[in-house]
Amino acid sequence: NTIIKMNTGSGKTVVGLTILQSCLNEGKGPAVYIVPDNYLVSQVCSEAQKLGIRVACDKFDKDGKCIERGEDDYYFKSKKAILVANVHKLVNGKSIFGMRTSNNVRIGSIILDDVHSCMDTIEQQFTIKIEEDNPLYNLIIQRLEQYKIIKDSPIFYDITQKRDQKSNKVIPFWVWQQCCEDVRRLLTQSEYSNDPVVVFNLPLLINNWKTCNCVISARFIEISPKGIAISQIKSLEQAERRIFMSATLADDSVFVSAMGLNVDDISNIITPEKANDIGDRLILIPRHLNAAIEDENIKEELVNLSRNNNVVVIVPSFERLSFWKDAIENIPTQVLSSRDKNIEKGIENLKTGEFKGLTILVNKYDGIDLPDDACRFLVIDGLPLIQSEYDMALQGMNPADKRICRESIQKIEQGMGRGVRSNNDYCVVILMGNKLSDVIINQNGYEFFSRATLAQYEISEKLWEQLMNENNKPTVADIFKLSDYVIKRDNGWVALCKSALSGIKYANAANVDSVIVAQRRAFEQECICRYDEAFNLIEKEKNVNPYLDDKAKGVLMQLMAEYKNFENPAKAQEILLSAQKFN
Repeated sequence: NTIIKMNTGSGKTVVGLTILQSCLNEGKGPAVYIVPDNYLVSQVCSEAQKLGIRVACDKFDKDGKCIERGEDDYYFKSKKAILVANVHKLVNGKSIFGMRTSNNVRIGSIILDDVHSCMDTIEQQFTIKIEEDNPLYNLIIQRLEQYKIIKDSPIFYDITQKRDQKSNKVIPFWVWQQCCEDVRRLLTQSEYSNDPVVVFNLPLLINNWKTCNCVISARFIEISPKGIAISQIKSLEQAERRIFMSATLADDSVFVSAMGLNVDDISNIITPEKANDIGDRLILIPRHLNAAIEDENIKEELVNLSRNNNVVVIVPSFERLSFWKDAIENIPTQVLSSRDKNIEKGIENLKTGEFKGLTILVNKYDGIDLPDDACRFLVIDGLPLIQSEYDMALQGMNPADKRICRESIQKIEQGMGRGVRSNNDYCVVILMGNKLSDVIINQNGYEFFSRATLAQYEISEKLWEQLMNENNKPTVADIFKLSDYVIKRDNGWVALCKSALSGIKYANAANVDSVIVAQRRAFEQECICRYDEAFNLIEKEKNVNPYLDDKAKGVLMQLMAEYKNFENPAKAQEILLSAQKFN
């Protein structure tokens, strides 16, 4: 297991392809290169062509139907070409890399590029979501409401009567443990056996079915495990060489939580020697400098800027896209998302200069290169959406949950990296929205930035203070005037940026949250039905971790109660009662 961290825009794809070609040359094939989505598959294949490295990938007709499978390529089977595929192909309930009873595609060496982005998809693959218009939704609701604790819940009533679209309810673990087999039988009835969640998701969860989290909302029912049993993808588990590539993000817990690596496996991370290979960024948070500033004011300023500069805005959802509707009608605008076939063309038009104006990316925080004039102003509009309904419930139990905050900041930082693709590049980053400002400032989210981004944040703070000393109620125009230092390449600013980054070194040792490690080890014990040992691991973490507040302890005690319920239900309820005193 090897982890390679490289700064955004510093050529990870070239490094990854070269490594896998070297593995093939050594006889360590077959070689597989995994990326988060099909857009990146085409990018990797294009880069390979420039390098003269032979690759294979799925080919599709104009209707999106696969007409040629990459794993059937002669050169890949002969260990002379690298198979490039998206992570969906690697991880699903019918994966050719390990979920077949026989004839699985073997892996000798594999790279997972953009690991954090791949993990988002892997977590979705290990989650069942049953939409409210699916007949299964009502069947499961009917089964759950047979329990008095569910039926008498006001939240459950509001959800099922479609009164509250935002609330959710976690089904108590003792209820789920009693009815989970009935739910499984409903899912596997013949009339639903071809439902995509039954075909591609259920097989990944079935071994941990009794301990899954079940959350209901007016929109869907979500069922998800306590961890990612990635070992089910047997060829990945048995690969001789596994290389994980990521941006230089500050936290490495994902390698433990999703990939099941031991901390010892990630004790010698390969990183750049210094952080001086990235360009300079000025970070602006208008709402922090003047609470009276509204998002509308910021939008107006950005619209004006887009008449002469490429402004790229990342919004978390199509719902938020509606906020920009009036701007879209008045200036040159393109809207791009992963679900659009035009995303590749849209990005290319930005790079070549054929398009100039406002580009809005919908929930696309990674995998896009916007060098030089393709993006001089990059806007992160609001917090990235929490993908998991259980995580939304968890945030309600513990609003300061470090994992959720850390994952949001990592996604924001990945988004910020779209606009700076080399050490000579530069852009202005604008963070907008009350919630985003609150997480960054009031919840100290900036502490989760990588060292280089944190240094740029601290330099930006100096400019903020300079402005605030001159005017403690700056207008949007006053704040955006600071961007002249970057855009007009002020000599003092450029020198300050280079100096701040030149001395920063990245840590080779892993930075892993001990709570995540304890939960992962407990999950591994759960997988072999050793619930007592899983309980002990969580209890020990609760007792010895000096940084846990009461709310966090309460959440861990709820997990302890869930494991205890398998052998002593009465004791489990006692633990849960104690947990309520903490949370």
